[in-house]
Amino acid sequence: MRASTRYTPPKSGRDSPGELAKAPRRRQLINGPIQHGLQLLADERRREPTAYYGPRSGVGLTLRVAGERGALRVGVVGLGVGTVAAYGRTGDHFTFYEINPLVTELAKRDFTFLRDTAATAEIIPGDARLSLDAQSPQNFDVLALDAFSGDAIPVHLLTRQAFEIYFRHLKPHGVLAVHISNSYSNLLPVVERAAIALGRPAVSVRNDDDEANGILRSTWVLITADQSFLE
Repeated sequence: MRASTRYTPPKSGRDSPGELAKAPRRRQLINGPIQHGLQLLADERRREPTAYYGPRSGVGLTLRVAGERGALRVGVVGLGVGTVAAYGRTGDHFTFYEINPLVTELAKRDFTFLRDTAATAEIIPGDARLSLDAQSPQNFDVLALDAFSGDAIPVHLLTRQAFEIYFRHLKPHGVLAVHISNSYSNLLPVVERAAIALGRPAVSVRNDDDEANGILRSTWVLITADQSFLE
């Protein structure tokens, strides 16, 4: 994996200020053709959630609505650059599960989401399924799965048995948010079948690109027994 700072220059001298604003300076984590996260570099913007985790993304909406009830316990499978931590507030606790030590190193060294968050944030190294299986129930309000954007999909995280482990760690009305944006595979039917097998309703949430705010198109599936949340 490589972290790179990229600035998109104007196409010509005739570009308007509005067009220039669509390409703010940013740092990105890229592995081959896969974008794993980005951070806007302007000091006043570095705490904004970006990439697949913007305010109108499935996980952004989930954290906002769940947070209306008070302090949150949040689990995240897949650290990326730590962007989800941008939603953390004083009193919140975020637990990230990350199998790749290089990703953890880059997120801490080259990005500031983990340092800037007001929440308590911890990183548990190793395979997330094995880590969760070994832990006592964590009573998460939200558990986000963000490990499926590459071409090598960790299928052991998508089995019915894996989903049973996830819900063991969620509160009775907790939300499982699954990021299924993938250029190679359609994961929606897989996740929907898992939700049906566990007798829980699911909805998909899609958002479009927003270049000026560093937002990337994403699709999330939200699974929960909390009907009021889905409404």
